[in-house]
Amino acid sequence: MKRLMMVSALMLSSAGAFASDGSCMAVGSVANASFNWNTVNYVLCELPSSITTDKTLFNGNDVMYQKPVLWALPGAVTVGDGYKYGKTPATANDAELTIEAGVNIIATASNASLIISRGATINAVGTASDPIVFSSEDENFTGEGEWGGVILSGFGVANECNSGSDDCLMEGISDDYYFGGSLSDTIGSGTLQYVVITEGGSEINVNDPDDVANGGDEINGLTLYAVNDTNTTIDHVHVNENFDDGVEFFGGDVDVTDLWLTCNGDDSIDWDYGFTGSVTGVYIKQNGNTSSNASDHAMELAGNPNDSTKTPLANGTISEAYIEFVGSGVAYVDVPFKLKEGTGGNFSDMYLTGFAGKNCSATSSTNISSGDFNNITYDCTDAEGILPLSGGATVTSYPASFWNDAPDCD
Repeated sequence: MKRLMMVSALMLSSAGAFASDGSCMAVGSVANASFNWNTVNYVLCELPSSITTDKTLFNGNDVMYQKPVLWALPGAVTVGDGYKYGKTPATANDAELTIEAGVNIIATASNASLIISRGATINAVGTASDPIVFSSEDENFTGEGEWGGVILSGFGVANECNSGSDDCLMEGISDDYYFGGSLSDTIGSGTLQYVVITEGGSEINVNDPDDVANGGDEINGLTLYAVNDTNTTIDHVHVNENFDDGVEFFGGDVDVTDLWLTCNGDDSIDWDYGFTGSVTGVYIKQNGNTSSNASDHAMELAGNPNDSTKTPLANGTISEAYIEFVGSGVAYVDVPFKLKEGTGGNFSDMYLTGFAGKNCSATSSTNISSGDFNNITYDCTDAEGILPLSGGATVTSYPASFWNDAPDCD
């Protein structure tokens, strides 16, 4: 650990001179050498559209810097080339993007997004006191649909393309971007820890090649395409005020822990294409006062929108969840659980509040039964008779997020 700290210090010291003269540490290019953002004067460094060698986004908040560095996504920024059709674990570029704790990344275009393609990795490790924050360019952290989002993709299993030779198409990205293929269950996508993604979900006006895309061309706050659990770590992530879903899983078996999802416009959690991973410790706040601004489902879970019998069947696990509707228009919010298109699932230790007068679920999947729910405390109405008697949840209040700048969700 001491050696690592010394190496980090040397890297920061050597990089300081580069930041002050505007070279952006050879990672990007200077968009503005004197950029005022949230009362601080920065060097604004713009990332290139394609990254195919290892790069590090340094945190310039150091006494060695004459100005701190603020990183910018000017459009879709893609790491690696595994998004191309026919790429395999042997042929995909394996570039790694490292993001240091405390780094701010702003989107300077409405279609900006960060895409980690198959075979490439991200190493974004923040801390509770120094999280990594993705946001739009404006000087606040509120307002949905102001940019795209963060996308990780892998070579894992997605039941829409699991023959070992075909590839699934990503949603809402210009040109043809592919994921999956069931070509490896050990190649991971890297690490996201103490990361904030806010104000995203922009609708990107492209000719989406996927004619069965779920929900149009909006980008989720965090999208995980066929991401393997092996060699992937995702914990302590806060997605706020995304226009579309907070997080969506397209297949894969990645396990996610400690997830805050607040004020997202569509569903908080969505899964499709045979997701078999887990979400442990998820804290959801939904809002809305009218039919036009109320959130959709806390969880919209599907097996496959084209063929509900495709295997592997979706069978994810969600546990230790706190779900609260904090708006005044509970009549307009959708039911907390929408379970459809062949999904299975396991749900335990969940606390639902603020849904009085609303049905708890809308279930069309035949792979869901009452035995899949345990220790669920709720104030909604179990009209389908799918839930056990209310009680048993251990997470009975909203745990404060690590993100101290999180806006209120009301």
